[in-house]
Amino acid sequence: MKKIFGLLSLLILSFSSIAQNKYAIIPKPLELTPLAGEFTIDTQTKILIPKGAADIRPLAEMLAERVVITSGIQLPIEEADISNSLVPANKTIVFAPYKEQVMNKMLGDEDYILKADAKGVILAGATGKGEFYALQSLLQLLPPQIFSSSLEKGVKWTVPACTIFDRPRYGHRGGMLDVARHFFPVSFVKKYIDLLALHKMNKFHWHLTDDQGWRIEIKKYPKLTEIGSKRKESMKGHYNDWKFDGTPHGGFYTQTEIKEVIAYAQKKFITIIPEIEMPGHALAALASYPELGCTEKSLKGGPYEVTGIWGVHDDVFCPTETTFRFLEDVLTEVIALFPGDYVHIGGDECPKTAWKQSAFCQALMKKEGLKDEDELQSYFIKHFDKFLTSKGKKIIGWDEILEGGISPNATIMSWRGVEGGIAAAQQNHDAIMTPTGFCYLDYYQSDPSTEPLAIGGYLPLEKVYGYEPTPKALTPEQAKHILGIQANLWTEYIQTPEQAEYMLYPRASAIAETGWTSARLKDYDDFTTRLKIHFERLKYLAVNYAKSYYDITASSAMNAKSQVIVKLQSVDKAAIIRYTLDGSAPTASSAIYQPAGVVITKDGSVRAAAFSAKGEQLGKVLTKYFFINKATGRKYTLVNQPKNYTGGETYGLTNGVKGEDANSATWIGFEGKDLDVTIDLGQAMDVNKVSFAFKGASDSWIMLPTEVEVSVSNDGKKFTSVKKIPMAATPPKGSAVQQLGVAVDSKKARYVRVFAKNYGKLPDNHPGNGNPAWLFVDEIAIE
Repeated sequence: MKKIFGLLSLLILSFSSIAQNKYAIIPKPLELTPLAGEFTIDTQTKILIPKGAADIRPLAEMLAERVVITSGIQLPIEEADISNSLVPANKTIVFAPYKEQVMNKMLGDEDYILKADAKGVILAGATGKGEFYALQSLLQLLPPQIFSSSLEKGVKWTVPACTIFDRPRYGHRGGMLDVARHFFPVSFVKKYIDLLALHKMNKFHWHLTDDQGWRIEIKKYPKLTEIGSKRKESMKGHYNDWKFDGTPHGGFYTQTEIKEVIAYAQKKFITIIPEIEMPGHALAALASYPELGCTEKSLKGGPYEVTGIWGVHDDVFCPTETTFRFLEDVLTEVIALFPGDYVHIGGDECPKTAWKQSAFCQALMKKEGLKDEDELQSYFIKHFDKFLTSKGKKIIGWDEILEGGISPNATIMSWRGVEGGIAAAQQNHDAIMTPTGFCYLDYYQSDPSTEPLAIGGYLPLEKVYGYEPTPKALTPEQAKHILGIQANLWTEYIQTPEQAEYMLYPRASAIAETGWTSARLKDYDDFTTRLKIHFERLKYLAVNYAKSYYDITASSAMNAKSQVIVKLQSVDKAAIIRYTLDGSAPTASSAIYQPAGVVITKDGSVRAAAFSAKGEQLGKVLTKYFFINKATGRKYTLVNQPKNYTGGETYGLTNGVKGEDANSATWIGFEGKDLDVTIDLGQAMDVNKVSFAFKGASDSWIMLPTEVEVSVSNDGKKFTSVKKIPMAATPPKGSAVQQLGVAVDSKKARYVRVFAKNYGKLPDNHPGNGNPAWLFVDEIAIE
């Protein structure tokens, strides 16, 4: 009997795996019923569309074009009197007439029904959007080669039989591309749109202006592109490195090109939301027209400069009538180009320094009864809310526009967490959720030491997929104001289309599924199973997708002997992990990792990678260096607990792993608090030297401590100070790691205490003045 049940379980698992491979649609449909059999496209197949359905014909042509390119089969498109039944005629792919009710299902604007059997396929929707999304699902039911750009021989062009009823969870399913930091050609913008459409995403947020470049032609103000679209150089490496490439960068889109992109997006049922930044992120505009500024530079006619420095800049638009007329003129040309309902007006990261120093701004605040500069920003935003409303448009702004009072018709884009979206919905305003911790795809997606340079952070695929856009804090009525979700790609560290694709996919695929698929149907293991087929599609589409999903992760723990145990893990459960301890790269013949972990007894490295059953390496090689000493594996107590930066372990100060300058996750960080740690060595032993390191990165608010003290004790209560060291000042620019070693003169001790005094509040000349400084420390080693 046990054998029968075991066999039955294997059969069920096998059927589930086959079903996932056959119906590997991303995003996952609401209802999919597998049926027996399949439909084969061959030379006898034809496409039927309703008579006189000029708006459906382009969809049929899209399908026919894909099929002829990849198979060589020319599918004729014929108009016919198509019945209301969902029974296809033999050897046909039918685009049904638009209908709001099909198979007892009421179809919304983006809903669709797809039915495939041995005779053929029917695609049904209430609108062109619905049938377009049905077409995307049909293409994903076909072999991945359907997305090839050339003839694929030896492929059987089959569609597995099934019935699908599908509808999206959210109305806003977006992707943002920043073309201001680095300019991208029209050809890539179109490819970006293609990939959004493949994933049934319907909004393209085009970030067109910023401090580093103005990318849209405005005919009334030609200097915006003559001057504002160019910068002399860009930052090289991380912000803290403070290096520049010395290479000019520029580019912009003519209005003719903008119209071309809009028309292209409309064919894919994607609405473009243009973003014109205000009142901050305005240096490119100020460099072009200095009179729009609020400082002495504006009075002197400059010089403002299109900057190659990332981050936030104090020079912003001045809220004068001249500025308002200028921006109204700009927006008038913008809304004449873009037919969508929304214009994004930015509103984020607007320093108030220039406004505080401006006699005009202070007089304006007094005249308008504005109590502070936050209310002045709200005054600015409300002006353009009123202006755009008068033109039949609605505004979107980043969540900072909540400060000082929300504008009457504004939709909030919640990026600094979810709080902005919650606040907006609770005030009966719509919100789009795009928090940095889940939706900012410029963050690292795997170990930074193995990844291309990125802005920072750590956002693996699983975390992206796990995000729930509707906050639990909202009532059902308030939750209706959550319009959806958006993937954001900022491009400070992304210079090429290939790198953009690498950062986007497959994480944007995960966001697409979150935006479309019912929360109850989401399952990460199921998603990643379908993703393996999706990778094949992306390969045929020539997308430089990241394989970081396959990368190994490592964590360390301590056994009863205080030895370091390294645990290796792959998200792909089918992967075989192989590793080495001799510094060589793992191969298909290297040792296979066992769940008990790898014991580390001496200085050295663990190198590991995931392999398929066939011996193919799937992801990158992970390398972790370990430095074993008397403190390794020992427990310790902290007076102040780190919150966000723990070194990746419970005992991150004694796990044998040193901090990496480029990887903040390997450091232990204290915000405004001192480091006060006592390590218990378990028994009294000779202590000759205590070593550690601190990181200083002023631009990231990480300051070196002002002093460090090492003390020892045998009872953990009475400590003897060994040495107190005053520290050097943190460099104003760049990043520095300061290594320290304190000689202890062979004292016997069980307890070693290290105290480091936090810098305190950031100084007046710092952009974050008054805020608490961070203190970053890495591994404490005892010899």
